[in-house]
Amino acid sequence: MEKQVEKISDSRRDMLKKATAMATIVATSGITGNVQAQAQNAVANSSKVEPKYLPTPKQVPATEGVLPLSGGAGLYYWDTGGEGPAIVLSHPGRGSALTWPYQQPAFAKAGFRTIAYSRRGYFGSPAGSKNDTGNYADDLNALVEHLGVDKFHILGLAAGGFAVSDYVVSYPEKLLSMTIVCSLFGLWDKNIDERLDFILPKPFGDLPPEFKELGPSYRWAHPEGVKDWIEMEKKSKGDGVRHGQKAKSSITWDKIRAANVPTFFIAGGADLYQPPSMMRAAAREIPHSETLVVPEAGHAVQWEQPETFNRSVLEFFRKHS
Repeated sequence: MEKQVEKISDSRRDMLKKATAMATIVATSGITGNVQAQAQNAVANSSKVEPKYLPTPKQVPATEGVLPLSGGAGLYYWDTGGEGPAIVLSHPGRGSALTWPYQQPAFAKAGFRTIAYSRRGYFGSPAGSKNDTGNYADDLNALVEHLGVDKFHILGLAAGGFAVSDYVVSYPEKLLSMTIVCSLFGLWDKNIDERLDFILPKPFGDLPPEFKELGPSYRWAHPEGVKDWIEMEKKSKGDGVRHGQKAKSSITWDKIRAANVPTFFIAGGADLYQPPSMMRAAAREIPHSETLVVPEAGHAVQWEQPETFNRSVLEFFRKHS
């Protein structure tokens, strides 16, 4: 009887060893397949130390101005100048030309002429007449012509992606590249947008801006950064007068693909508006586009994880300058 029990125990041990070995093989194969994708974040993910809070850095000297437009409207802008390739930054709906304090010195010191502007009705930019609202592409084109910029990289965050897509299909010959951050352009894609209505409940719009825009990890770890973001968001509203604006061109995936502009999609891993799966669906529409998911970041990736954001974007810009 004892021998029989011993044999059964040995058999169970053998089965356990085989099962453990198989589990190890499966787990290892999964890890191996994702090593390159996760290499950049492996240290941060395995560390119990929270990334250090980065206060907004000192800005480099920049020229500021307001470009007058028809109907009493205008575009406030700042421009670091320089002989390097130009970058134009298009802000989110909860921002303005003030959205980029972490990018302004980093991009300029990397040798790029960096320009940001506020769309009509946002910080520093008069809304003008409600009967003359212009359009995204022509407003931006008036600005780059005013500043003497022939070709440039364009980067749009959230609602800023609407201006990017309109410019891409309206003036593709002027672009070196486009970077789309936490945004789905300004086009309507039934298969993508209907799911957005599904994942965002109706009361979502009534929630505080900082809850909707900033990821929970950042809000918990860096309350001082949240306060700075709230102050920026309030200033960005300007005088509160805003008439809305439309695109110059009808925007479709076919037109964006035909523009043949190098494209980089960036998603925040904790973005409630445009989660990574949604951004990947958009990226699949653009052959040869590049993608990046920034873990734990919400809808304001450039603010929450500026070092990762700046490093990745600058590498993309250099590749296509």
